[in-house]
Amino acid sequence: MEDKKNKIYIFTLVIFWIIFAFFILNVSSMYLPFIPFIGFIGLPFNAAISLLGIALIVLVVRAKITKISRAFFILTGSSAVGIGFGAYLHNLVFALFIKLFGESFWAGMGDEPVFFILATIVCPIALLVGAIGSMVFIAKKKVIA
Repeated sequence: MEDKKNKIYIFTLVIFWIIFAFFILNVSSMYLPFIPFIGFIGLPFNAAISLLGIALIVLVVRAKITKISRAFFILTGSSAVGIGFGAYLHNLVFALFIKLFGESFWAGMGDEPVFFILATIVCPIALLVGAIGSMVFIAKKKVIA
């Protein structure tokens, strides 16, 4: 039984570090578009980071870890889901409103603001907070309950 819980914890850490690596690449694609290869990885990484965020949340709920570590891991996972879904919802709402109300609907505003701000500002900051908090507890070895 203890071996199974240890495997869940190890899988949780692996998924966490993969999410963090994808987050670095995703932020690079958003804020460093002048690097040639990075601009093409945005949308596939949004889908991957969302799926990994869901996996992290499920694993954290099943793992036997401390409450504060659980909070940071869940913040990281939910922010990862928010980045991916926010980007897709931004494009979906933008296209849907243009289809329903015509191309002049966004003329005054320029773009759909809510999901754009969530996907590019709020969720990356929340993911960074969750990741740093999780890394602190991982480094201090205060994750396992």
